[in-house]
Amino acid sequence: MAAFGALELCLARASAEFMIDITQISRTGGDVLQPLLFAAILEANQALINQDLALQLTYGNLEASAPDELRRPVSVNAVAESLRLPFETVRRRIRAMARQGLCVVTPRGVYVPHAAVTSEAYNAIQLGRYERLIAFHDTACRLGAVAGPEPPAAALAGAVPIRAANRAIAEYVLRASDGLMALTGGVIPGVIYLELVRANLEPLDDDQLARPDLARRLTPIRALPLAQRLGLPRETTRRHLFALEDRGFCRRSRWGVTATAPQAAHPQIAILLSENLANVQRLFARLDQLGVRAHWVG
Repeated sequence: MAAFGALELCLARASAEFMIDITQISRTGGDVLQPLLFAAILEANQALINQDLALQLTYGNLEASAPDELRRPVSVNAVAESLRLPFETVRRRIRAMARQGLCVVTPRGVYVPHAAVTSEAYNAIQLGRYERLIAFHDTACRLGAVAGPEPPAAALAGAVPIRAANRAIAEYVLRASDGLMALTGGVIPGVIYLELVRANLEPLDDDQLARPDLARRLTPIRALPLAQRLGLPRETTRRHLFALEDRGFCRRSRWGVTATAPQAAHPQIAILLSENLANVQRLFARLDQLGVRAHWVG
């Protein structure tokens, strides 16, 4: 791990914490897969909005959500491929989500309806993610990954575009997840590995994270508390940990499980760390376009 830059490592730890917290806020007591499916469907549905700054701002605050006719349906197969999940798993999950009113299945594909993203419960989720975004921004600024926001030239009018900020959060999480899935072999192994890294690094400060003997400073965690942190069954977690161990991404001892970085994967990990820095900067640049960060100063 000494070959990786200190800034990239510290930011990666902050990003892992951010992504896991966003998932936890979004799952509201369920498992980790449903919010990722929901986000992937919604992101695809809102492609037209995400490509148009005027539409992003029009449908940017909590009181304004895009009508169903602006939501482009996405095929179940496309959702499955985007998350590297079996088609049948995704189809079964989407049917269950449809019964809950979280999505609508049509001959043209699936979409998240206006009603599902304007409820009081969903608005509370959006507010929780927005507050976590501000904390992540503070960390990224402290690390020097991004510059602080410029004070607005004039007083800002109107509501904070919290809904637009949540779209930017979802875009970042899905983009970062894609690289993690490619590294670990899938969305669930990726989430487990992310939480494992987070748990192993929790007792360390940034200075310790940058030390060359980092691997010896990691704190192991047992499979059961790791599963509980993620809301996953213990056996599911154990099965994926065995697979990660076979690929060299963790090791077990009598004290618990510790994340590792196999030598063969170092070039790919270095690319992911560099891409994460660029993606974080892209996230906050997009928030500047939307005028979000200007609300955090002055």
